[in-house]
Amino acid sequence: MFTVFSFTLILILEIALELLFILLFPLIYPILKLKDYLPAIQPDFTSTHQGILIHAASVGEVNALQTLVQRLLQRYQDRQITLTTTTVTGLKAASGIDPKLQTGLSVLDLWHLRHKQLKQLDPSIICIMETEIWFNLLAFARIHKIPVVFMNARLSEKSLRRYRLFQPLLKMVSPAIKEIMAQSEADAVRFKQLFSSKVSLAGNLKFALDLPSYDPPEIRQSLAYSLTDFVLVWGSSRPGEEALILSILPELKNRIPGLKLIIALRHPQRLSEVLRLLPDQSYSLSSKHEPAGDIHVIDELGYLNQVWAICDLAIVGGSFFDFGGHNPLEPAFYSKAIIMGPYHSSCRDSVNLLNGQNAIRISDVEALAEDILKLAHDPELRARMGAAAKTVLDQNAMSLEKHLNGIAAWIE
Repeated sequence: MFTVFSFTLILILEIALELLFILLFPLIYPILKLKDYLPAIQPDFTSTHQGILIHAASVGEVNALQTLVQRLLQRYQDRQITLTTTTVTGLKAASGIDPKLQTGLSVLDLWHLRHKQLKQLDPSIICIMETEIWFNLLAFARIHKIPVVFMNARLSEKSLRRYRLFQPLLKMVSPAIKEIMAQSEADAVRFKQLFSSKVSLAGNLKFALDLPSYDPPEIRQSLAYSLTDFVLVWGSSRPGEEALILSILPELKNRIPGLKLIIALRHPQRLSEVLRLLPDQSYSLSSKHEPAGDIHVIDELGYLNQVWAICDLAIVGGSFFDFGGHNPLEPAFYSKAIIMGPYHSSCRDSVNLLNGQNAIRISDVEALAEDILKLAHDPELRARMGAAAKTVLDQNAMSLEKHLNGIAAWIE
């Protein structure tokens, strides 16, 4: 129970932080401007008029949210939905989800900034991804009776110990939190030790994909591939990776009959750079809408899932050099055997779960050719890996519906 002393202490702390911000403003402003972070102190949002506010920290959380956001946009077409992020890279990812989605940087968690941001937005509900526990955000929600729902919530033992130091503060804002939808039983137990709010088990949204279905024979035919061709897809390739696969391609072609290589560029603007690696080789481009050759380069966005659906073996890019890796769950959705490099920090949870079920092979620059050949010559192993990858997703398939229902309970 809060005493007058506790409340006074919190008020003094808030005033001290606000004064510190004012004093440091001449130093903070140029730093934030240099990092394109000025919106974190200069919020400029369009009112949602009792719409939905979603907050996620960075790219990983935004990527996990995409399917949920798209479903919310379909279900609540009469409500403005806003997605805020803590990082600039997260904001960039959020901006690409849907043109109807309002996106922006979240403000620093100072009372005057948080008050301005949330007054501008006027949300009817605040949905927070994972463990973004911000005191002033929750305090505003409690004062203005805005329900807060934590989604995909996770809490490690280390974080629990840290947050317990601030438990008196958290108790003050706890009534704003109406439900915490935890990723796992262990997360649920830890949240129950921290908050008195309702805690439910909803699974991990990262694995709740809702991708299009395709007719693989039809797509192969459109590319002028036969059903017996061995299609190797390198998806979301980054600098250095095209040169890597092309350096081992002669050996692969000699030992894999009917090999067709598809390279899907993560950033199509790199096309000229990649084409310089192919001066003496025949290739085709997706943008030319021509029959695919032995080397087919996808230089447009929006086609990667189609080629994941038809491939015999998927290589997930951004992972053989230090780019953090890209999402292996999309080829897993299409039951594909997957190879990934050692650099996958941005999708570590997904990789670990797939790896735990023998649904992915972690390779590196030196072992890549051998790993491709081993899988190419063992269709039964590829089938087992693909089935295991799909099972991982199926086990978490209900997460999306559980989250949608959890949010709906506080909207409808």
